[in-house]
Amino acid sequence: MKKQLFILMMFFLPILADAQTTTDNVQLGFTTSPNIGWLSIDNNTSGIDGDGVRTGFSYGVLADIGFASNYYFSTAFTLTTINGKTTEKASGMSYNNIYKVGYIEVPATLKLKSNPTAMGRFYGQFGLSTGIKIKAKGSSTEKVLGEPGVEGDNSNLSDVNTFRLGLVAGAGAEWNVNGNLNILTGITYNNGFTRVVSKGPDMRNSYLSLTLGVFF
Repeated sequence: MKKQLFILMMFFLPILADAQTTTDNVQLGFTTSPNIGWLSIDNNTSGIDGDGVRTGFSYGVLADIGFASNYYFSTAFTLTTINGKTTEKASGMSYNNIYKVGYIEVPATLKLKSNPTAMGRFYGQFGLSTGIKIKAKGSSTEKVLGEPGVEGDNSNLSDVNTFRLGLVAGAGAEWNVNGNLNILTGITYNNGFTRVVSKGPDMRNSYLSLTLGVFF
């Protein structure tokens, strides 16, 4: 799977690079962004609740394609891990579950940028994010209330849905280093619309990321 993903990424890079040679209003780069993820339960009748946040990570390629003054279509091709945990209490027992789901994410957002200065420029963006599941693992800890529990081994989860759709909102800055070289820093909120699992509670995963990258 990793080899196939690498080949796919290498396929897209020449296409984006060719676009850069034909217009001065295209920025290409790379990103690596830590995140904190969580699970929310809608229409909760199961007694299962979200139980705080867990850290995840994202990395991949970026592209900002200008179509008007200070207006850009912003997309990316990233590998993103969204983690979260839930808790359930019943009959004197508690069950703590950890979900670790990896996606290929391809966002489609509108990015508005301020006029550039000697230091750089600010931006805001809004749009949608699509994700395709590439891995899903989980573990569960079962214990008697008030006593230590034993955590189970990580196992593959078969009921995690393949497709994920989310709403993206973010803001930040591009700091000019030299010529076309810009450092990207920002905050991005990704709110999941679709169910994480096909069976069980109506559970959705979301995350807040520290967006870091470099444009060339």
